[in-house]
Amino acid sequence: MKTSNLLFSINIILLVFIWVFVGANYAGLPEAVPSHFAVNGNVDGESKKGAIWFLPGIATFVFLLLVGIPRDPNSPLLNVPDSYRNKESLKLFAYSILFPILLLLADTVVESILIAQGKLQEMSNAVFILLALLFIIMGIHIFRMIKESKSETSKI
Repeated sequence: MKTSNLLFSINIILLVFIWVFVGANYAGLPEAVPSHFAVNGNVDGESKKGAIWFLPGIATFVFLLLVGIPRDPNSPLLNVPDSYRNKESLKLFAYSILFPILLLLADTVVESILIAQGKLQEMSNAVFILLALLFIIMGIHIFRMIKESKSETSKI
């Protein structure tokens, strides 16, 4: 199985998990749920419980956006080197970036609901770890793009 197909499957599972987790816990939420957190993880903003549906909506929007990128590798809107202008490279690029984004949104959903239910007091440091993972993956792709772009220019 190709890495991009595996990542795609994992991303679908994460997206479904986000929707199912919110749906399964929605009825038991209090009328006010945490909607904003300070850097130290403490809740510093609340919204009506219906606002919890924004996170699955955002996850779905980002999912559709990044899954759509590989559909047209020759799009003038893509600012990638020619070596990335094929479906497989773009799938790996988009799906590997989507993975930590969905993990981040899943963690936020789970921890927000657990805080609203009184099972947690504050957000964990997992957010920072997942953000670091996202930046590492982006850095790897940017490094590869620069490297491949330089090797293409030297061939000319």
